[in-house]
Amino acid sequence: MKTVLNKKNIDQLRNPMFLGEDLSLQRYDQIKYPKFYDLYDQQLNFFWRPQEVSLVKDISDYKNLSPEERFVFDSNLKFQTMTDSMLSRSIHQMMKHVTNPELEICMNTWSFFETIHSNSYTYILNNVYPDATKFFDSILEDTEIVKRAKAISEKYDALLATDKDDIRQQIFDAILATQITEGLVFYVSFACSFYFGYRGKMEGNAKIIKFISRDENLHVAITQNILRYLSENKEEGFQDIVKK
Repeated sequence: MKTVLNKKNIDQLRNPMFLGEDLSLQRYDQIKYPKFYDLYDQQLNFFWRPQEVSLVKDISDYKNLSPEERFVFDSNLKFQTMTDSMLSRSIHQMMKHVTNPELEICMNTWSFFETIHSNSYTYILNNVYPDATKFFDSILEDTEIVKRAKAISEKYDALLATDKDDIRQQIFDAILATQITEGLVFYVSFACSFYFGYRGKMEGNAKIIKFISRDENLHVAITQNILRYLSENKEEGFQDIVKK
């Protein structure tokens, strides 16, 4: 994006989702892809705050977890915290190349909800752990957690690189990495959180993760539809990449 406001009246129905003419007015009277506007609206309807959930019981539950249970819970929370930190920034990085107004507003809202998720982990840590700062510092020192996140982060980092010769491929790879992260990888950790709740332990945490999971379902729908439109519509300019 070369300007924050294109002064031309561009044809919103012809401009592609990515790498088209710079965005002009934020207007939604002519919508090329109504699904993105619907997903923006659905996200707003799901607004929530972690402080709505009581963690009083979780405080005592955590103290009574076995060493094995605590390892699983801690590792889960480390990975979730690290991954959502990456996601909120990666969405902003992808948005630099967005040239469709309804996708822009949808992704803006999506990024905002990822910050709610990150704030939720801080809320959990501040309530459940004796020293939240020590826990946060330990995340980047956990080589297995960092290693697990590398496959995700490297696709986003490619978008940050100065070499933009293959920008369409980099955008596509980042979208696909996000689809896999939010549609599959997260659910491995969600399953662990839900199982703790099923057993009557860390139920406040499980409730927060339920809210996060509900959000992620919508975020998966965003990337699914982006990939579908890139695949179906030749004018989007990604046909060769999709076929490859």
